[in-house]
Amino acid sequence: MERGGMPTTTPVNLLDLGVTLMFAKGAILLILVFYAIFALLIVRQVDLMSKTLITKVSPVLKAFSILHAGFAIGLIILVWGIL
Repeated sequence: MERGGMPTTTPVNLLDLGVTLMFAKGAILLILVFYAIFALLIVRQVDLMSKTLITKVSPVLKAFSILHAGFAIGLIILVWGIL
């Protein structure tokens, strides 16, 4: 207590490292969720394309799109564990 008898308070710094890191972690996870949704849309589009335009490469493209979606979902799980 100071001479006046009133307690002093210190202002809270909103740009504290903990708050900034928490915001960055949330932003990274949100971006990865949007990326996974995009990857699942790619799987859907490749499936529709392979039903419409039947070629020898269609199964390969379908497999790559499924692997891509699995990678995107796996990346979310990995980053969730790291962060």
